[in-house]
Amino acid sequence: MTTNGKGTRNRTTRDKMVSASLIAGALLAGLAAVAAQRRSVAAIAPSPAPAPIAAPAAPPPAARPVTPSAPLAPAPVAQAARPKVDLVFALDTTGSMSGLIEGAKMKIWSIASFVARAQPTPDVRVGLVAYRDVGDAYVTRVFDLDSDLDRVYRRLLSFRADGGGDTPEHVARALDEAVHKMSWSQSGGNAVRLIYLVGDAPPHLDYNDGYDYAKAARAAAARNIQVHAIRCGTDPDTATYWRKIASLGHGEFLTIDQNGGMREHRTPYDEELAKLHDELDGTVVAYGAKGGATHAALEAAAAAPVAVKAARAEFLSAKKEASETLADDLVGGVASGHVDLDKVAPADLPRSMAALKPAERKEEIAKKAKDRENVLKQIAKVSAERDAFLKKSPEKPSGFDGEVQKTVERAGAAAGMKF
Repeated sequence: MTTNGKGTRNRTTRDKMVSASLIAGALLAGLAAVAAQRRSVAAIAPSPAPAPIAAPAAPPPAARPVTPSAPLAPAPVAQAARPKVDLVFALDTTGSMSGLIEGAKMKIWSIASFVARAQPTPDVRVGLVAYRDVGDAYVTRVFDLDSDLDRVYRRLLSFRADGGGDTPEHVARALDEAVHKMSWSQSGGNAVRLIYLVGDAPPHLDYNDGYDYAKAARAAAARNIQVHAIRCGTDPDTATYWRKIASLGHGEFLTIDQNGGMREHRTPYDEELAKLHDELDGTVVAYGAKGGATHAALEAAAAAPVAVKAARAEFLSAKKEASETLADDLVGGVASGHVDLDKVAPADLPRSMAALKPAERKEEIAKKAKDRENVLKQIAKVSAERDAFLKKSPEKPSGFDGEVQKTVERAGAAAGMKF
């Protein structure tokens, strides 16, 4: 079939229009597909925002329902660290010092009781250095700082005044070991660290063995340890060196009588406190590997004079954990939860308790724990009455114990303690 020119042009025009429509339709379909794809991607892809949208947070603890049977525990309150008081006594134990040594045995518990009554209640430790001279039975005997005052007391009981020939003693070694051989508490604002050098003779200066009293005193001061030099008697040479040691050690030079100058202060309450002291020790149940040490402590306490028993009872009432005799016996161990009575082998128990049935043992320990609590309350009551009596008395601690108490009180006040 033939067409004329006009028909051909019309057909061409129609074809172009159809093609344009098809292209436009395809373009619109493509744009729709792209838009749909973008919507799909947006639905499944993470948002490009800096942080993804988090799941709804769980309600805070305070918003959770609380039932009466399970109340919320209060937030723990940080407990301030207890103040620490470290006392080291470097004692001349040569023959001329017998009065001081015997007096110190009498007064160690009253000194410890005085310190333990401070507020806030401090942790108290005592170290000992016994010193003599070259050629004697020993030059020094060192006992590290110890929180168990029963053990410190037994060590002090072993001190005897003997030896000594020429006047000077090996003071430099005693002071050096007091500074360097003790496990001192870490220095801090609530730590009191004191050395008491007590003697009646100056230091030897001719041994050339590496010990130097001045160097030791400076080392103490550098470690925030005060050195108090207590001269017994009136020897002028001793005074010269003791003054220098106290100055270098940032402490005090003090003088007391040759025999220590300690007087016994009797009160109407001493006998009752001594009786309660023995009742308290009657609640102790020694056991296991520590049983021997517990028995030794009980024997030493039972043999002590009335004044010592009264002071020890006061101390234990204020700070019973400072004695393994009470804290680590079977009664104390069970009460604190450190000992499971059911797991203690019968062989480790006293015979009288080993013969009991398990239930009877628990009953016996519970009874002794109750008895101990009652006795400690009675001791606290009588001790308060005794303290009130002593405060009204014109007589104050004198000599060795009096000077120790005054210097401890001054150092303790600087650390925030009240006596």
